[in-house]
Amino acid sequence: MNKLNLMFLLVFLVSLTQVASAQSYLVTETAPVYPGDTNFVYVPIKNIELRSFMEDVNVRLVPKDNASANAVKLLDDVDSLGTINDWGSQRTAKFRIHVNPDAVEGDYYFNVYITYMGQQTSGGTQTTATTTKLEDQILTIKGRPVIVLLSSTIGTISPMSTNKETLRFKNTGTGTVQNAVASIDLSGTNVNSIFSIIGGGTQFSLGNLKAGDEASITFDLAVDIAARPGVYNLPIKITGLNNYSSNNYVGLIVAGTTDFEISYQETLGSVSINVANVGISSASAVKVSLPRQKNFSSTGSSSSVLGNLNSGDYTSAIFQITKNAGAGNSLELEIQYTDTSGQRHTITKSLPVELSQAGAQNKSASTNYTIWLLAAIVILVIYWQREKIAAYFQKSK
Repeated sequence: MNKLNLMFLLVFLVSLTQVASAQSYLVTETAPVYPGDTNFVYVPIKNIELRSFMEDVNVRLVPKDNASANAVKLLDDVDSLGTINDWGSQRTAKFRIHVNPDAVEGDYYFNVYITYMGQQTSGGTQTTATTTKLEDQILTIKGRPVIVLLSSTIGTISPMSTNKETLRFKNTGTGTVQNAVASIDLSGTNVNSIFSIIGGGTQFSLGNLKAGDEASITFDLAVDIAARPGVYNLPIKITGLNNYSSNNYVGLIVAGTTDFEISYQETLGSVSINVANVGISSASAVKVSLPRQKNFSSTGSSSSVLGNLNSGDYTSAIFQITKNAGAGNSLELEIQYTDTSGQRHTITKSLPVELSQAGAQNKSASTNYTIWLLAAIVILVIYWQREKIAAYFQKSK
């Protein structure tokens, strides 16, 4: 072998080694490639050996690892290119692939095996097959991100309340969203001036969300006192780089809570407690109770069920009460009711009560009458049973 041929052979070997070890990106029919796509992959094959012949050239595309094999299905994994005899000549191998719809965004690696036969010798002897391996050929798959509202602590809230809420989001897609931002829209006609976020704006950063990543935001949601009972949907928009945008909704219930106004009337030693529903919502199963307290004592039943009270309705409950000696005039009451969402509430009220002297006299007269009645009953029993009583004492003697 002369010096010139030896030099060209060394150049070929060095070039082949560099091609086999370097990473390169596979050329696809369309770019980018997304999950669910069926596409063609192209691998150019070039004869770079001077005075060398490449016959029966076969090119095979093989996934390098399990991740690549699971992400990409090779529909055509072998391509025959025939003969490439001229130095510098190039032909392109073509492979048909299908990307798994669940494939996650990222780079996937493949090896390319080039098998060919050299030129026959003058004696007609066929040379052995030669295989060249190109490693780490990269196929880039671009995913499709989908950010959804995963969970919410928002449930049933009351007018004139402030509630700490947490919303949790998840990227259920196959791509990445960079610089994701969650925006809560409180300007809609159905929620305008009803809800507000305390201590901050309506936009919250979620950061970068890869496939499967989660992120949460926390804020204080205030409800106006005039909020009508019902179900509301708060629109939430997620935006990010590369024109990503998606819409979500979080539902919440404004409970039909209400308030009551109380007064009293004293009649013949009894106190009638008047209860009026002065709120904007109806109240079910309304119950008034007198808890144990220092100023007044109750005789008989200490609670009364009033039933249902619509907005503007009122009714009364009658109690027998006495003022404790040396105590104040504040009567404590508890009102229990069920709101429009089915939740039970308890409201504590304080009512100034001044018992009249007539009422006190009536109570005293009533007490004396009871004593005289009991005494009369005892005398009658003794009179009717006088013979048995006399016999009993005779027997004892």
